[in-house]
Amino acid sequence: MDIVDLMVHVDEAIPVEKMHELEDMVRTDSCVISACTSHENAHMLLVTYNPACTTSSNVLHMVQAQGVRAELVGL
Repeated sequence: MDIVDLMVHVDEAIPVEKMHELEDMVRTDSCVISACTSHENAHMLLVTYNPACTTSSNVLHMVQAQGVRAELVGL
């Protein structure tokens, strides 16, 4: 299986608890292997997913659907 790492930058300052909620929500997608917040930069969410069943755009839309402004960052 191929995997892709993706970095999502949350454009606004949100509480740590909200970032953890975003992690949990992204992990509910069966194509997502992992999602975690960067310890160095609390605005960054690192997501690993299977590109055979989802896309980076879908992951971004999942985050944005939670009411936060976010964008993809190239690795």
